[in-house]
Amino acid sequence: MGEQEQDRGCKDWLPPDKPAVTQMNSALEERSKNESIKLASKGLYYVGDGSQPPHTFIDEIDALSEGENTTISEKAKEISKFFGIYRQKGRSETGKKGDINFFMVRIRCPGGGELTPAQWAALNDVAELYGDGSIRLTSRQSIQFHHVYGPKLAPLVRHLNKNYRKDGTLSACGDVNRNVMCSPIEGLDPQHQPRARELMLEIAEALSPRTSAYFQVWLSDDEGRNQGPLNPEEPLYGDFYLPRKFKVGFGHATDNSVDVLTQDVGFFPVMENGVTDGTQWELYSGGGMGLTQNNVNTASLLGLYLGRIRREQVVEVSKAILTLQKEEGERKDRKFARWKYTIRRMGLERVKKELRERFGIDLEDAEPQPVPPIEYYLGWRDQGNGKSVYGLSIPSGRLQGEVRKGIRRAVEEFGLGVRLTAQQNLLLCNISDREALLRVLDSYGVPRPEAHSMIQRNALACPALPTCGLAMTGAETVLPEYVSAIEQAGLGDVDVEIRMTGCPNNCVRSSSAEIGIYGFGKNAHTILIGGSRLTTRLGKVLYPKVSGEAMASTLIALLRTIRDHCPKNVSVGNFLYETDAEQLRAWIGIE
Repeated sequence: MGEQEQDRGCKDWLPPDKPAVTQMNSALEERSKNESIKLASKGLYYVGDGSQPPHTFIDEIDALSEGENTTISEKAKEISKFFGIYRQKGRSETGKKGDINFFMVRIRCPGGGELTPAQWAALNDVAELYGDGSIRLTSRQSIQFHHVYGPKLAPLVRHLNKNYRKDGTLSACGDVNRNVMCSPIEGLDPQHQPRARELMLEIAEALSPRTSAYFQVWLSDDEGRNQGPLNPEEPLYGDFYLPRKFKVGFGHATDNSVDVLTQDVGFFPVMENGVTDGTQWELYSGGGMGLTQNNVNTASLLGLYLGRIRREQVVEVSKAILTLQKEEGERKDRKFARWKYTIRRMGLERVKKELRERFGIDLEDAEPQPVPPIEYYLGWRDQGNGKSVYGLSIPSGRLQGEVRKGIRRAVEEFGLGVRLTAQQNLLLCNISDREALLRVLDSYGVPRPEAHSMIQRNALACPALPTCGLAMTGAETVLPEYVSAIEQAGLGDVDVEIRMTGCPNNCVRSSSAEIGIYGFGKNAHTILIGGSRLTTRLGKVLYPKVSGEAMASTLIALLRTIRDHCPKNVSVGNFLYETDAEQLRAWIGIE
Protein backbone atom coordinates (compact mmCIF):
# COMPACT_ATOMS: atom_id res chain seq x y z
CA MET A 1 0.00 0.00 0.00
CA GLY A 2 1.42 3.40 -0.95
CA GLU A 3 1.93 6.28 1.46
CA GLN A 4 -0.89 8.32 -0.06
CA GLU A 5 -3.33 5.46 0.53
CA GLN A 6 -2.70 5.45 4.26
CA ASP A 7 -5.08 7.09 6.71
CA ARG A 8 -4.10 10.57 7.86
CA GLY A 9 -3.94 9.61 11.52
CA CYS A 10 -7.06 11.56 12.53
CA LYS A 11 -8.28 8.93 14.94
CA ASP A 12 -11.38 9.57 16.97
CA TRP A 13 -10.80 11.31 20.27
CA LEU A 14 -13.44 11.28 22.96
CA PRO A 15 -13.42 14.12 25.52
CA PRO A 16 -13.40 13.35 29.25
CA ASP A 17 -16.82 12.67 30.70
CA LYS A 18 -17.26 16.21 32.01
CA PRO A 19 -18.12 19.54 30.41
CA ALA A 20 -15.28 21.81 29.36
CA VAL A 21 -14.57 24.88 31.47
CA THR A 22 -14.32 27.69 28.93
CA GLN A 23 -14.05 31.46 28.92
CA MET A 24 -17.67 31.56 27.76
CA ASN A 25 -19.25 29.46 30.51
CA SER A 26 -17.19 29.80 33.69
CA ALA A 27 -16.18 32.17 36.46
CA LEU A 28 -12.52 32.89 37.16
CA GLU A 29 -12.45 30.78 40.33
CA GLU A 30 -13.41 27.71 38.31
CA ARG A 31 -10.35 27.96 36.08
CA SER A 32 -6.68 27.08 36.52
CA LYS A 33 -4.30 29.32 38.47
CA ASN A 34 -2.68 30.35 35.20
CA GLU A 35 -5.84 32.21 34.26
CA SER A 36 -5.67 34.33 37.44
CA ILE A 37 -1.99 35.07 36.82
CA LYS A 38 -2.69 36.22 33.26
CA LEU A 39 -5.57 38.45 34.37
CA ALA A 40 -3.61 40.01 37.25
CA SER A 41 -0.68 40.75 34.92
CA LYS A 42 -2.67 43.48 33.13
CA GLY A 43 -1.04 42.70 29.83
CA LEU A 44 2.00 40.76 31.13
CA TYR A 45 3.29 43.64 33.27
CA TYR A 46 2.43 42.69 36.86
CA VAL A 47 3.20 39.50 38.79
CA GLY A 48 0.41 38.16 41.00
CA ASP A 49 -2.81 36.20 40.98
CA GLY A 50 -5.23 38.62 42.65
CA SER A 51 -4.71 37.16 46.14
CA GLN A 52 -2.21 39.85 47.23
CA PRO A 53 -0.90 43.18 45.92
CA PRO A 54 1.09 42.51 42.74
CA HIS A 55 4.61 43.65 41.96
CA THR A 56 6.03 44.30 38.54
CA PHE A 57 7.90 41.83 36.37
CA ILE A 58 10.52 44.56 36.09
CA ASP A 59 11.15 44.20 39.85
CA GLU A 60 12.07 40.54 39.40
CA ILE A 61 14.27 41.17 36.37
CA ASP A 62 16.14 43.94 38.18
CA ALA A 63 16.69 41.67 41.20
CA LEU A 64 18.20 39.08 38.86
CA SER A 65 20.43 41.62 37.15
CA GLU A 66 21.74 42.93 40.47
CA GLY A 67 22.39 39.46 41.86
CA GLU A 68 19.80 39.76 44.63
CA ASN A 69 17.99 36.65 43.39
CA THR A 70 19.20 33.67 41.35
CA THR A 71 15.85 33.00 39.69
CA ILE A 72 12.29 34.33 39.39
CA SER A 73 9.15 33.45 41.31
CA GLU A 74 6.63 30.79 40.34
CA LYS A 75 4.10 33.35 39.14
CA ALA A 76 6.73 35.33 37.23
CA LYS A 77 7.74 32.09 35.55
CA GLU A 78 4.34 31.94 33.86
CA ILE A 79 4.66 35.52 32.61
CA SER A 80 8.24 34.98 31.43
CA LYS A 81 7.15 32.35 28.91
CA PHE A 82 5.34 35.02 26.90
CA PHE A 83 8.74 36.71 26.61
CA GLY A 84 10.45 33.58 25.25
CA ILE A 85 12.00 32.62 28.60
CA TYR A 86 11.86 29.35 30.55
CA ARG A 87 13.04 29.12 34.14
CA GLN A 88 15.16 26.00 34.58
CA LYS A 89 17.22 24.22 37.20
CA GLY A 90 20.22 21.98 36.70
CA ARG A 91 19.38 18.29 36.73
CA SER A 92 21.39 15.11 36.68
CA GLU A 93 21.02 12.48 33.99
CA THR A 94 18.63 10.66 36.36
CA GLY A 95 16.41 13.74 36.54
CA LYS A 96 17.24 14.80 40.10
CA LYS A 97 17.17 18.56 40.47
CA GLY A 98 20.28 20.39 41.63
CA ASP A 99 20.76 23.82 43.18
CA ILE A 100 21.89 25.76 40.11
CA ASN A 101 19.30 28.06 38.53
CA PHE A 102 19.44 29.28 34.95
CA PHE A 103 17.17 30.07 32.00
CA MET A 104 16.52 28.99 28.45
CA VAL A 105 15.77 31.82 26.00
CA ARG A 106 14.08 31.27 22.64
CA ILE A 107 13.97 33.83 19.87
CA ARG A 108 11.05 35.05 17.82
CA CYS A 109 11.86 33.99 14.27
CA PRO A 110 8.99 34.46 11.81
CA GLY A 111 9.86 34.02 8.18
CA GLY A 112 10.52 30.30 7.99
CA GLY A 113 13.80 30.52 9.85
CA GLU A 114 15.28 33.07 7.42
CA LEU A 115 18.13 35.16 8.82
CA THR A 116 20.36 37.87 7.36
CA PRO A 117 24.15 37.88 7.85
CA ALA A 118 23.78 40.67 10.43
CA GLN A 119 21.15 38.72 12.36
CA TRP A 120 23.28 35.58 12.30
CA ALA A 121 26.21 37.56 13.69
CA ALA A 122 24.01 38.95 16.48
CA LEU A 123 22.83 35.46 17.46
CA ASN A 124 26.41 34.20 17.55
CA ASP A 125 27.40 37.16 19.73
CA VAL A 126 24.63 36.28 22.17
CA ALA A 127 25.85 32.68 22.42
CA GLU A 128 29.38 33.85 23.22
CA LEU A 129 28.54 36.72 25.57
CA TYR A 130 25.54 35.47 27.51
CA GLY A 131 24.89 31.76 26.88
CA ASP A 132 26.94 28.57 27.00
CA GLY A 133 28.65 29.20 23.66
CA SER A 134 26.16 27.14 21.67
CA ILE A 135 23.26 27.92 19.36
CA ARG A 136 20.46 25.35 19.50
CA LEU A 137 18.39 25.06 16.30
CA THR A 138 14.85 23.94 17.13
CA SER A 139 12.30 21.78 15.34
CA ARG A 140 10.15 24.92 14.84
CA GLN A 141 12.78 26.82 12.84
CA SER A 142 13.86 28.90 15.78
CA ILE A 143 16.88 29.18 18.08
CA GLN A 144 17.35 28.61 21.79
CA PHE A 145 20.12 29.71 24.13
CA HIS A 146 20.78 27.44 27.10
CA HIS A 147 22.39 27.95 30.51
CA VAL A 148 21.68 31.67 30.71
CA TYR A 149 22.31 32.77 34.31
CA GLY A 150 20.33 35.45 36.12
CA PRO A 151 22.61 38.50 35.73
CA LYS A 152 22.95 37.80 32.00
CA LEU A 153 19.25 37.35 31.21
CA ALA A 154 18.29 41.00 30.74
CA PRO A 155 21.48 41.92 28.83
CA LEU A 156 20.86 38.93 26.50
CA VAL A 157 17.29 39.95 25.65
CA ARG A 158 18.29 43.60 25.25
CA HIS A 159 21.15 42.62 22.95
CA LEU A 160 18.73 40.63 20.80
CA ASN A 161 16.24 43.49 20.67
CA LYS A 162 18.94 45.94 19.52
CA ASN A 163 20.89 43.74 17.15
CA TYR A 164 18.61 40.90 16.02
CA ARG A 165 15.09 42.38 15.88
CA LYS A 166 13.11 44.77 18.07
CA ASP A 167 10.84 42.04 19.49
CA GLY A 168 13.58 39.43 19.68
CA THR A 169 11.88 36.99 22.07
CA LEU A 170 8.25 38.18 22.21
CA SER A 171 5.70 35.31 22.02
CA ALA A 172 8.38 32.69 21.41
CA CYS A 173 6.61 30.79 24.23
CA GLY A 174 3.43 31.26 26.29
CA ASP A 175 -0.30 30.97 25.66
CA VAL A 176 -0.14 32.76 22.32
CA ASN A 177 0.70 31.99 18.72
CA ARG A 178 4.24 30.63 18.45
CA ASN A 179 6.74 30.77 15.59
CA VAL A 180 4.99 30.51 12.22
CA MET A 181 6.74 27.86 10.12
CA CYS A 182 7.34 27.52 6.40
CA SER A 183 9.31 25.26 4.10
CA PRO A 184 12.95 26.41 4.05
CA ILE A 185 12.88 26.20 0.26
CA GLU A 186 10.15 28.85 0.05
CA GLY A 187 11.26 31.44 -2.52
CA LEU A 188 14.23 29.31 -3.63
CA ASP A 189 12.29 26.99 -5.93
CA PRO A 190 12.01 28.56 -9.41
CA GLN A 191 9.24 26.13 -10.45
CA HIS A 192 6.82 26.74 -7.57
CA GLN A 193 6.29 30.20 -6.13
CA PRO A 194 3.30 30.09 -3.75
CA ARG A 195 4.66 33.16 -1.90
CA ALA A 196 3.95 31.57 1.44
CA ARG A 197 6.49 33.69 3.27
CA GLU A 198 4.41 36.82 2.65
CA LEU A 199 1.40 35.18 4.27
CA MET A 200 3.49 33.79 7.08
CA LEU A 201 4.83 37.20 8.04
CA GLU A 202 1.33 38.66 7.90
CA ILE A 203 0.04 35.95 10.25
CA ALA A 204 2.98 36.39 12.62
CA GLU A 205 2.19 40.08 12.88
CA ALA A 206 -1.61 39.66 13.06
CA LEU A 207 -1.35 37.09 15.88
CA SER A 208 1.34 38.91 17.85
CA PRO A 209 0.52 40.27 21.33
CA ARG A 210 -0.08 44.03 21.34
CA THR A 211 0.71 44.85 24.99
CA SER A 212 3.57 47.30 25.48
CA ALA A 213 4.80 45.37 28.54
CA TYR A 214 7.48 43.49 26.60
CA PHE A 215 9.19 46.68 25.49
CA GLN A 216 8.86 48.32 28.92
CA VAL A 217 10.30 45.32 30.78
CA TRP A 218 13.28 44.89 28.49
CA LEU A 219 14.21 48.53 28.12
CA SER A 220 17.04 49.67 30.34
CA ASP A 221 16.70 52.76 32.53
CA ASP A 222 18.90 54.82 30.23
CA GLU A 223 16.56 53.91 27.37
CA GLY A 224 13.65 55.58 29.11
CA ARG A 225 11.95 52.67 30.83
CA ASN A 226 8.44 53.57 32.04
CA GLN A 227 6.85 52.27 35.21
CA GLY A 228 3.26 51.12 34.82
CA PRO A 229 1.53 49.50 31.85
CA LEU A 230 1.22 52.12 29.12
CA ASN A 231 -0.89 49.95 26.84
CA PRO A 232 -2.14 46.68 28.34
CA GLU A 233 -4.88 46.15 25.75
CA GLU A 234 -4.99 42.94 23.72
CA PRO A 235 -7.67 43.39 21.05
CA LEU A 236 -7.27 39.82 19.75
CA TYR A 237 -6.29 37.86 22.85
CA GLY A 238 -8.12 39.73 25.61
CA ASP A 239 -7.19 39.60 29.30
CA PHE A 240 -6.70 35.83 29.43
CA TYR A 241 -4.82 35.18 26.19
CA LEU A 242 -5.24 31.59 24.91
CA PRO A 243 -5.82 28.44 26.98
CA ARG A 244 -2.51 27.02 25.67
CA LYS A 245 0.07 27.52 22.90
CA PHE A 246 -1.00 27.83 19.26
CA LYS A 247 1.03 26.87 16.17
CA VAL A 248 0.75 27.67 12.45
CA GLY A 249 2.71 26.18 9.56
CA PHE A 250 2.89 26.38 5.75
CA GLY A 251 3.84 23.50 3.51
CA HIS A 252 5.36 23.78 0.05
CA ALA A 253 4.14 22.20 -3.15
CA THR A 254 6.99 19.68 -3.04
CA ASP A 255 7.88 19.67 0.66
CA ASN A 256 6.16 18.91 3.97
CA SER A 257 9.24 19.33 6.14
CA VAL A 258 7.28 21.51 8.61
CA ASP A 259 4.85 18.60 9.22
CA VAL A 260 1.73 20.60 8.34
CA LEU A 261 -0.69 18.08 9.85
CA THR A 262 0.90 18.44 13.29
CA GLN A 263 0.04 22.17 13.47
CA ASP A 264 -2.99 23.84 15.06
CA VAL A 265 -3.49 25.52 11.68
CA GLY A 266 -1.70 24.29 8.58
CA PHE A 267 -1.75 25.21 4.89
CA PHE A 268 -0.69 23.61 1.60
CA PRO A 269 -0.74 25.51 -1.71
CA VAL A 270 -3.24 24.03 -4.16
CA MET A 271 -1.59 22.51 -7.22
CA GLU A 272 -3.14 22.96 -10.66
CA ASN A 273 -1.60 21.05 -13.58
CA GLY A 274 1.55 20.42 -11.57
CA VAL A 275 2.26 24.04 -10.56
CA THR A 276 1.01 26.53 -7.99
CA ASP A 277 0.93 30.29 -7.70
CA GLY A 278 -0.46 30.37 -4.17
CA THR A 279 -3.90 31.74 -5.04
CA GLN A 280 -5.67 28.85 -3.25
CA TRP A 281 -4.71 26.97 -0.10
CA GLU A 282 -5.77 23.75 1.54
CA LEU A 283 -6.62 24.15 5.21
CA TYR A 284 -5.88 21.62 7.97
CA SER A 285 -6.54 22.25 11.64
CA GLY A 286 -6.30 20.49 14.98
CA GLY A 287 -2.90 18.82 14.99
CA GLY A 288 -0.68 18.36 18.04
CA MET A 289 1.70 15.66 19.25
CA GLY A 290 1.77 16.10 23.03
CA LEU A 291 0.59 13.44 25.50
CA THR A 292 0.38 13.31 29.29
CA GLN A 293 2.00 10.37 31.02
CA ASN A 294 -0.53 7.80 32.29
CA ASN A 295 -3.50 9.83 31.04
CA VAL A 296 -5.20 7.71 28.40
CA ASN A 297 -7.57 10.54 27.49
CA THR A 298 -4.72 12.59 26.00
CA ALA A 299 -3.57 11.78 22.50
CA SER A 300 -1.30 12.70 19.62
CA LEU A 301 -3.60 13.90 16.85
CA LEU A 302 -3.11 15.02 13.28
CA GLY A 303 -4.88 17.93 11.67
CA LEU A 304 -8.34 17.54 10.19
CA TYR A 305 -8.99 18.61 6.61
CA LEU A 306 -11.41 21.54 6.41
CA GLY A 307 -11.32 22.44 2.71
CA ARG A 308 -9.89 25.15 0.48
CA ILE A 309 -9.70 28.91 0.89
CA ARG A 310 -8.57 31.84 -1.23
CA ARG A 311 -5.23 33.47 -0.55
CA GLU A 312 -6.81 36.71 0.66
CA GLN A 313 -8.52 34.85 3.52
CA VAL A 314 -5.54 32.88 4.86
CA VAL A 315 -4.74 35.44 7.55
CA GLU A 316 -8.40 35.89 8.47
CA VAL A 317 -9.03 32.17 8.86
CA SER A 318 -6.01 31.92 11.16
CA LYS A 319 -7.40 34.72 13.33
CA ALA A 320 -10.86 33.12 13.28
CA ILE A 321 -9.61 29.71 14.46
CA LEU A 322 -7.52 31.37 17.15
CA THR A 323 -10.63 33.26 18.31
CA LEU A 324 -12.66 30.04 18.50
CA GLN A 325 -9.89 28.48 20.59
CA LYS A 326 -9.81 31.53 22.88
CA GLU A 327 -13.54 31.24 23.49
CA GLU A 328 -14.10 27.47 23.48
CA GLY A 329 -10.80 26.07 24.74
CA GLU A 330 -10.52 24.30 28.11
CA ARG A 331 -9.50 26.78 30.84
CA LYS A 332 -9.25 24.52 33.89
CA ASP A 333 -7.39 21.36 32.92
CA ARG A 334 -4.44 22.48 30.79
CA LYS A 335 -3.81 18.90 29.67
CA PHE A 336 -6.92 19.27 27.47
CA ALA A 337 -6.53 22.93 26.55
CA ARG A 338 -4.98 22.60 23.09
CA TRP A 339 -7.03 23.36 19.97
CA LYS A 340 -6.68 19.75 18.83
CA TYR A 341 -9.11 18.79 21.61
CA THR A 342 -11.35 21.85 21.21
CA ILE A 343 -12.01 21.28 17.50
CA ARG A 344 -12.98 17.66 18.11
CA ARG A 345 -15.16 18.57 21.08
CA MET A 346 -16.93 21.25 19.02
CA GLY A 347 -17.21 18.97 16.00
CA LEU A 348 -15.81 19.62 12.57
CA GLU A 349 -19.13 20.62 11.02
CA ARG A 350 -19.79 23.23 13.69
CA VAL A 351 -16.31 24.68 13.26
CA LYS A 352 -16.78 24.92 9.50
CA LYS A 353 -20.19 26.56 10.01
CA GLU A 354 -18.71 29.13 12.40
CA LEU A 355 -15.94 29.95 9.95
CA ARG A 356 -18.41 30.45 7.14
CA GLU A 357 -21.30 32.19 8.86
CA ARG A 358 -19.69 34.10 11.72
CA PHE A 359 -16.31 34.97 10.23
CA GLY A 360 -17.25 35.15 6.55
CA ILE A 361 -14.69 32.59 5.38
CA ASP A 362 -15.41 31.28 1.90
CA LEU A 363 -14.49 27.68 2.73
CA GLU A 364 -14.78 25.37 -0.25
CA ASP A 365 -15.43 21.67 0.30
CA ALA A 366 -12.92 19.59 -1.65
CA GLU A 367 -10.96 16.37 -1.63
CA PRO A 368 -7.49 16.85 -0.15
CA GLN A 369 -4.64 16.68 -2.62
CA PRO A 370 -1.70 14.33 -1.99
CA VAL A 371 0.64 15.44 0.78
CA PRO A 372 4.21 15.98 -0.45
CA PRO A 373 7.18 14.22 1.21
CA ILE A 374 9.62 15.70 3.70
CA GLU A 375 12.76 17.10 2.09
CA TYR A 376 16.00 17.54 4.04
CA TYR A 377 17.84 19.80 1.53
CA LEU A 378 21.30 18.58 2.53
CA GLY A 379 24.18 19.27 0.19
CA TRP A 380 24.07 21.42 -2.94
CA ARG A 381 20.95 22.80 -4.62
CA ASP A 382 20.60 25.29 -7.47
CA GLN A 383 18.96 28.50 -6.26
CA GLY A 384 18.65 30.14 -9.67
CA ASN A 385 20.36 33.27 -11.03
CA GLY A 386 23.74 31.59 -10.73
CA LYS A 387 23.40 31.16 -6.96
CA SER A 388 23.45 27.97 -4.86
CA VAL A 389 22.10 26.67 -1.56
CA TYR A 390 24.21 24.41 0.66
CA GLY A 391 22.47 22.37 3.35
CA LEU A 392 24.44 21.35 6.44
CA SER A 393 23.45 18.52 8.77
CA ILE A 394 23.59 19.71 12.38
CA PRO A 395 23.20 16.73 14.76
CA SER A 396 20.34 17.50 17.18
CA GLY A 397 20.58 21.13 16.05
CA ARG A 398 23.44 21.92 18.47
CA LEU A 399 25.90 24.39 16.90
CA GLN A 400 28.99 24.87 19.00
CA GLY A 401 32.77 25.05 19.00
CA GLU A 402 34.71 25.36 15.75
CA VAL A 403 31.69 24.32 13.67
CA ARG A 404 29.69 27.33 14.87
CA LYS A 405 32.67 29.64 14.36
CA GLY A 406 33.32 28.31 10.86
CA ILE A 407 29.74 28.82 9.76
CA ARG A 408 29.77 32.33 11.19
CA ARG A 409 32.93 33.21 9.28
CA ALA A 410 31.50 31.83 6.04
CA VAL A 411 28.27 33.79 6.43
CA GLU A 412 30.12 37.03 7.13
CA GLU A 413 32.84 36.60 4.50
CA PHE A 414 30.48 35.74 1.65
CA GLY A 415 27.38 37.66 2.80
CA LEU A 416 25.25 34.52 2.92
CA GLY A 417 21.66 34.18 4.00
CA VAL A 418 20.83 31.53 6.59
CA ARG A 419 17.69 29.40 6.80
CA LEU A 420 16.73 27.03 9.59
CA THR A 421 14.85 23.82 8.93
CA ALA A 422 12.30 21.88 10.94
CA GLN A 423 14.80 18.99 10.95
CA GLN A 424 17.19 21.14 13.05
CA ASN A 425 19.53 21.67 10.10
CA LEU A 426 20.85 24.80 8.43
CA LEU A 427 20.89 26.08 4.85
CA LEU A 428 23.43 28.60 3.56
CA CYS A 429 21.93 30.63 0.69
CA ASN A 430 23.05 33.06 -2.05
CA ILE A 431 26.33 31.23 -2.65
CA SER A 432 28.31 32.44 -5.69
CA ASP A 433 31.53 30.45 -5.26
CA ARG A 434 31.02 26.88 -4.07
CA GLU A 435 34.69 25.99 -3.83
CA ALA A 436 35.57 29.10 -1.83
CA LEU A 437 32.81 28.32 0.65
CA LEU A 438 33.97 24.72 1.08
CA ARG A 439 37.54 25.87 1.71
CA VAL A 440 36.38 28.04 4.62
CA LEU A 441 34.11 25.38 6.09
CA ASP A 442 36.77 22.69 5.73
CA SER A 443 39.35 24.87 7.50
CA TYR A 444 37.12 24.85 10.60
CA GLY A 445 36.30 21.17 10.38
CA VAL A 446 32.64 21.70 9.50
CA PRO A 447 31.45 18.21 8.42
CA ARG A 448 30.05 17.91 4.93
CA PRO A 449 26.56 16.34 4.80
CA GLU A 450 27.86 13.16 3.19
CA ALA A 451 30.17 12.64 6.20
CA HIS A 452 27.11 11.79 8.28
CA SER A 453 25.38 8.42 7.95
CA MET A 454 21.79 8.19 6.72
CA ILE A 455 20.70 7.38 10.27
CA GLN A 456 22.39 10.53 11.59
CA ARG A 457 20.92 12.74 8.87
CA ASN A 458 17.40 11.45 9.56
CA ALA A 459 17.60 11.75 13.36
CA LEU A 460 16.00 14.46 15.49
CA ALA A 461 16.18 14.97 19.24
CA CYS A 462 14.95 17.56 21.74
CA PRO A 463 17.31 18.93 24.45
CA ALA A 464 15.58 16.95 27.29
CA LEU A 465 17.76 16.19 30.34
CA PRO A 466 19.71 17.73 31.97
CA THR A 467 18.01 21.11 31.35
CA CYS A 468 14.33 20.76 30.40
CA GLY A 469 12.05 20.72 33.42
CA LEU A 470 9.55 18.43 31.70
CA ALA A 471 11.99 15.77 30.56
CA MET A 472 12.06 12.31 32.12
CA THR A 473 15.05 11.04 30.16
CA GLY A 474 17.77 12.30 27.89
CA ALA A 475 17.37 12.74 24.14
CA GLU A 476 20.00 15.04 22.62
CA THR A 477 22.56 13.71 25.11
CA VAL A 478 21.86 10.00 24.48
CA LEU A 479 20.71 9.71 20.86
CA PRO A 480 24.29 10.15 19.55
CA GLU A 481 25.27 7.06 21.55
CA TYR A 482 22.50 5.04 19.93
CA VAL A 483 23.37 6.37 16.47
CA SER A 484 27.02 5.48 16.99
CA ALA A 485 26.09 1.96 18.10
CA ILE A 486 23.87 1.57 15.03
CA GLU A 487 26.69 2.73 12.76
CA GLN A 488 29.17 0.37 14.40
CA ALA A 489 26.72 -2.48 13.77
CA GLY A 490 26.90 -1.69 10.04
CA LEU A 491 23.37 -0.26 9.85
CA GLY A 492 24.13 3.43 9.43
CA ASP A 493 22.77 3.59 5.88
CA VAL A 494 19.32 2.15 6.64
CA ASP A 495 16.99 4.88 5.38
CA VAL A 496 14.70 5.28 8.37
CA GLU A 497 13.64 8.33 10.36
CA ILE A 498 14.26 8.34 14.14
CA ARG A 499 12.90 11.10 16.35
CA MET A 500 13.48 11.15 20.11
CA THR A 501 12.15 13.28 22.97
CA GLY A 502 12.67 13.14 26.71
CA CYS A 503 8.95 13.12 27.55
CA PRO A 504 5.55 12.51 25.91
CA ASN A 505 5.21 16.17 24.90
CA ASN A 506 6.94 15.06 21.69
CA CYS A 507 8.54 18.39 20.78
CA VAL A 508 10.25 16.90 17.71
CA ARG A 509 6.96 15.29 16.65
CA SER A 510 8.12 11.75 17.40
CA SER A 511 4.56 10.35 17.42
CA SER A 512 4.44 10.70 13.63
CA ALA A 513 7.94 9.34 12.93
CA GLU A 514 8.81 6.00 11.35
CA ILE A 515 10.57 5.25 14.64
CA GLY A 516 9.54 7.53 17.49
CA ILE A 517 10.96 7.43 21.00
CA TYR A 518 9.88 9.36 24.08
CA GLY A 519 10.84 9.26 27.74
CA PHE A 520 8.24 7.58 29.89
CA GLY A 521 9.38 7.58 33.49
CA LYS A 522 12.79 7.33 35.10
CA ASN A 523 15.16 5.51 32.74
CA ALA A 524 12.29 4.23 30.60
CA HIS A 525 11.48 4.91 26.95
CA THR A 526 8.47 4.15 24.78
CA ILE A 527 9.25 3.08 21.20
CA LEU A 528 6.66 3.83 18.51
CA ILE A 529 6.81 2.54 14.94
CA GLY A 530 5.01 3.02 11.66
CA GLY A 531 4.48 6.74 11.35
CA SER A 532 4.58 8.11 7.83
CA ARG A 533 7.48 10.06 6.29
CA LEU A 534 4.69 12.26 4.92
CA THR A 535 3.43 12.87 8.48
CA THR A 536 0.00 11.61 7.47
CA ARG A 537 -0.13 8.77 9.98
CA LEU A 538 0.70 8.27 13.64
CA GLY A 539 2.87 5.45 14.90
CA LYS A 540 1.83 2.56 17.13
CA VAL A 541 3.52 1.32 20.27
CA LEU A 542 6.06 -1.46 19.72
CA TYR A 543 7.60 -1.46 23.21
CA PRO A 544 5.86 0.50 26.00
CA LYS A 545 8.95 0.61 28.23
CA VAL A 546 12.60 0.04 27.35
CA SER A 547 15.40 0.87 29.78
CA GLY A 548 18.23 3.14 28.75
CA GLU A 549 20.65 0.24 29.00
CA ALA A 550 18.62 -1.77 26.47
CA MET A 551 17.93 1.03 23.99
CA ALA A 552 20.98 0.62 21.76
CA SER A 553 20.61 -3.14 21.37
CA THR A 554 16.86 -2.79 20.76
CA LEU A 555 17.32 -0.19 18.04
CA ILE A 556 20.09 -2.22 16.40
CA ALA A 557 17.85 -5.28 16.29
CA LEU A 558 14.94 -3.18 14.96
CA LEU A 559 17.06 -1.70 12.15
CA ARG A 560 18.44 -5.12 11.29
CA THR A 561 14.83 -6.34 11.01
CA ILE A 562 14.06 -3.46 8.65
CA ARG A 563 17.13 -4.20 6.54
CA ASP A 564 16.40 -7.92 6.30
CA HIS A 565 12.60 -7.96 5.96
CA CYS A 566 11.34 -4.68 4.48
CA PRO A 567 10.60 -5.14 0.75
CA LYS A 568 12.52 -2.80 -1.55
CA ASN A 569 9.35 -1.29 -3.01
CA VAL A 570 7.70 -0.58 0.37
CA SER A 571 8.49 2.42 2.56
CA VAL A 572 9.87 1.67 6.01
CA GLY A 573 6.92 3.44 7.64
CA ASN A 574 4.39 1.30 5.78
CA PHE A 575 6.34 -1.89 6.51
CA LEU A 576 6.45 -1.18 10.24
CA TYR A 577 2.81 -0.09 10.36
CA GLU A 578 1.40 -3.02 8.40
CA THR A 579 3.51 -5.79 9.93
CA ASP A 580 2.02 -7.43 13.00
CA ALA A 581 3.77 -6.17 16.14
CA GLU A 582 4.19 -9.71 17.47
CA GLN A 583 5.95 -10.70 14.27
CA LEU A 584 8.23 -7.68 14.49
CA ARG A 585 9.11 -8.46 18.10
CA ALA A 586 9.85 -12.05 17.13
CA TRP A 587 12.25 -10.89 14.40
CA ILE A 588 13.83 -8.39 16.76
CA GLY A 589 14.34 -11.10 19.35
CA ILE A 590 14.58 -8.89 22.44
CA GLU A 591 12.33 -9.53 25.42
